[in-house]
Amino acid sequence: MESPSPVSSSQFVCAPDSVCPMLDVPAQLLLERFLQHCSTHLFPHALHSYTHPVLAIDTYLNLGPQLVVCYMSSRPHSVNLDHSGVVFSGLLLYLCDSFVVSGFLKKFRFLKGATLCVVSQDRSSLRQTIVRLELEDEWQFRLRDEFQTANCSEDRPLYFLTGRHI
Repeated sequence: MESPSPVSSSQFVCAPDSVCPMLDVPAQLLLERFLQHCSTHLFPHALHSYTHPVLAIDTYLNLGPQLVVCYMSSRPHSVNLDHSGVVFSGLLLYLCDSFVVSGFLKKFRFLKGATLCVVSQDRSSLRQTIVRLELEDEWQFRLRDEFQTANCSEDRPLYFLTGRHI
């Protein structure tokens, strides 16, 4: 009996509508593993940087031991850390709900070249989130920076788009 061949982190995601080998693994797990393995490339300014952490809104995903992540809640009555004076090196938005609004995000400051990663359940909601949050005002996106998890069709893939702060 042959042992299964190892899977590299680059096989966890693929371009939407592309033909790629699909893995029999839940989409959430593929996304987390991809982010853990590629986070230093995705969020280079956050590498061992306590002064410029990645900002995660309403969810915490493990980005690996080399990155500093600051979690904030968008809920109206939540108590968050004082973020005044903090300039973030990235923004992670995972399945944003209606509590995340443009005005809330405008309270935060980001380094020029900071990375944005927006994750949604489908391509349509991904685009709607970008428009609803007015992200195009401060972030630059390219179509080649859109990906989906490479999971089997029984489990719907997650879609994500990365961008850079301008």
